[in-house]
Amino acid sequence: MMKAMTIGMVLGAGLSLAAAQAGAQTLTLASGPSGGTWYPLGAALAKIIEEEVPGTRVSVVNGVTVANILGTNAGQYDLALSLSTSNVDAMAGTGEVFPAPQEKIRGIAGFYSAPYQMAVAADSDITSVKDFAGKVINPGVVGGATDALTRVVLELNDLSYDDMSRVERLSYADASMQLKDGHLDVFTGILSVPSGAIAEAALGNGVRLVPMSDETLAALQERNDGYVKVEIPAETYKGQSEAVQAVGTNNVLIANADLDPALIEKITKAIVEHAEELHAVNAALSGFGRATASEGIGAPLHPGAEAYYSAN
Repeated sequence: MMKAMTIGMVLGAGLSLAAAQAGAQTLTLASGPSGGTWYPLGAALAKIIEEEVPGTRVSVVNGVTVANILGTNAGQYDLALSLSTSNVDAMAGTGEVFPAPQEKIRGIAGFYSAPYQMAVAADSDITSVKDFAGKVINPGVVGGATDALTRVVLELNDLSYDDMSRVERLSYADASMQLKDGHLDVFTGILSVPSGAIAEAALGNGVRLVPMSDETLAALQERNDGYVKVEIPAETYKGQSEAVQAVGTNNVLIANADLDPALIEKITKAIVEHAEELHAVNAALSGFGRATASEGIGAPLHPGAEAYYSAN
């Protein structure tokens, strides 16, 4: 009889676990490509949410900014990492990548500001964007924020991809290797400082960063006031002897507007109140906390996130 009771208890526990799993709410979070900051950040956010919000399971998928926004607006993704400047364009339906306003995206938290970096070999003859003509350039995957911004930067300097010798579509990790080996002339990316991918490329003969001109920076800010001027300190990378002017944007978390406000309030609380766990992901996240979490997102706060910030 004892054996029968034991078997019954085991079966009961198994059925309870299965029921609990079946009742769990699965959320999809779109992060970023391997080699970038968003990839580990997405995993860290998923861990916090699953541990602190009972009944949730988070599936993390690779993504890029524009696709993340489009997918979140369409309900394909529940949560996604994005950029404040891209959110502004998306809400307004600005540019080729956002043919219509993306009205279903809402903000949860802003994490850190990251500059658009243009790295070349230390001994390269490239000193400005205008020198990109005839070179091999890597703006990353099609539809990514780096791709979209690179197109605009080239346009503002009377260039286009057609003026390049070749346009590569490599991951950050692969682009780093290609730059170090001399097979790539220009590595571009919206990356935290220091960027691990650029630092890895610099381990060869060093790198330099191409500065953003005052004229190009002003033109970008006129198009989207979410862009900010950023100075990348000298010696950030091996071979970079001078401070470099760049344009920056905020890295943020967005959600689909139709998600339950009570759920988003719990998610926001979990992320903000476990900020120290995110600080360990990347040095760029060291300043993340309640004081700045609700700022510079580029989209209206989700009602659930707004409820949390209002009460705290």
